[in-house]
Amino acid sequence: MNRSELRHTVHAFIADYLGGPRSFTDDVSLQALGLDKNDIEELIFRLEDRFELTAFSHEEDQMLERARTVGDLIEFLQVIDRE
Repeated sequence: MNRSELRHTVHAFIADYLGGPRSFTDDVSLQALGLDKNDIEELIFRLEDRFELTAFSHEEDQMLERARTVGDLIEFLQVIDRE
């Protein structure tokens, strides 16, 4: 999958999760969008399902610890797509 498609889908999932259209950049903090650790975990699971990707539990745990921005989520999905 290309980065543009991935980026668009991640942005759409986050906007939908937050309840409607929103404009934000990849470097915006997930916390600034009002997302907590549980929200991020839910988004990761939904995005994995959408792209039919599966991460190992330790990868998901690491992502939850490192995810700070929308770009971090995009990067994580790119990494598990290559494996």
